[in-house]
Amino acid sequence: MTVLTMGCRVNQFESAVLGQGGEGCGFRHAEAGEASELVVINTCSVTGESDRQARQLIRRARRDHPGARIVVTGCYAQNAPERVAAMPGVDLVLGNGEKSRLWELLETAPVAAPESGGRIVVGDVATLTRVPAMAPVDRFGDRARAFLQAQDGCDRACAYCVIPRLRGPSRSVEPDRVVEQARRFLESGYEELVLTGVNLGAYGRDLAGRPTLAELARLILELSDVGRLRISSLDPLDIDRGLIALMGDSERLCAHLHLSIQSGDDGVRRRMGRGRGRDAVLERIARVRAARPDVVLGADFIVGFPSESEEAFQRTLELTEEAELSLLHVFPYSARPDTPAAELPSALLVPGERIRERAGRLRQAGEAQLERVLRERVGGEEVVLVETVQAEAGEGKSGGFLSVRLPGALDAWRGALMPVVVEGIDVEAHCLIGRVAGGEARRSGFR
Repeated sequence: MTVLTMGCRVNQFESAVLGQGGEGCGFRHAEAGEASELVVINTCSVTGESDRQARQLIRRARRDHPGARIVVTGCYAQNAPERVAAMPGVDLVLGNGEKSRLWELLETAPVAAPESGGRIVVGDVATLTRVPAMAPVDRFGDRARAFLQAQDGCDRACAYCVIPRLRGPSRSVEPDRVVEQARRFLESGYEELVLTGVNLGAYGRDLAGRPTLAELARLILELSDVGRLRISSLDPLDIDRGLIALMGDSERLCAHLHLSIQSGDDGVRRRMGRGRGRDAVLERIARVRAARPDVVLGADFIVGFPSESEEAFQRTLELTEEAELSLLHVFPYSARPDTPAAELPSALLVPGERIRERAGRLRQAGEAQLERVLRERVGGEEVVLVETVQAEAGEGKSGGFLSVRLPGALDAWRGALMPVVVEGIDVEAHCLIGRVAGGEARRSGFR
């Protein structure tokens, strides 16, 4: 069995669940280079490029695993099931609502004849009311950190986005289920857990008692007195008083947030459907920094959205500097079919060469901010999760999600939290360089 995953952290968590379910049905994960009898591909469809990559991955799977049954699920399967089913070698196409039933449905799906096309089991995600209950998993592939799914779907109506149509309405995982999964990961030895969702800031709004994201995070932190918890992407306007207070109270909640901002111009944000303007975004960021001065902030931006003038783009550049955003994900705008933005008048479109030029300038601004942050850390100490060790050199992430290189690392450090003294930076690689203080892994009592 081989499970291939594209896209977001939620997909990655779901793939871990699917993989463990396959083991329970008697499948074994294939070794590198070994042909599988079953390939499960969990796809993404956030952009047209994602669709192209999904088709490429399906073709590669058929080539690398001749004779294997191929199951395609995820957002591209939800978005274009007929096209996926028509691809040679595809046996079964599962929508996002049917993903959790993979092993049940696989037993009843006939092996596709070469010319017949795969079986399609894709429902209407708009009718989904809950995240399916699935057995907790013990392992998260070969990753050093483990992702915890707390939420799925989205109720927003951003003008450029197809995800609500492919994932369905916002649905939260009950706190006791999230906590139990966190406990299982901790017992398996993971030192860092990452709370994730499609629109994580909406957590709890659909549950009885309306538990908040901060309350859920506190429950997870109480499971152990060591290790750390990271919050994945959030709309800055979803950062409430409780989460800000928790960031100030707990050093084990990572000093890092990745913010879905998309534009620093009020007019562009309004046309995107992003809600309140830049002043509200900056106010929320200021409150976070007041509670946690060492926080490192990243952000998503879309450059070249229809009607974005040079003046509007300048306001985005100014926001990145004013908010000191240093870990930027910059996406050049491209129209997505079946979204409101795709119907905007052509007169509002920004030329492609201008979009590329602006994207380059915004990335440079982010890199300049990142270099400043890195230089400020030299001489200090960071706690680093060591993710890889190769040729006696380790790589990992600090609590602020800054990349750290560790010359002379030991294999035993992989997956451990290590206290590191920062001795320098590599400007081209955008990373800190450090040495372990003391040389012993700071591992939890769960190991």
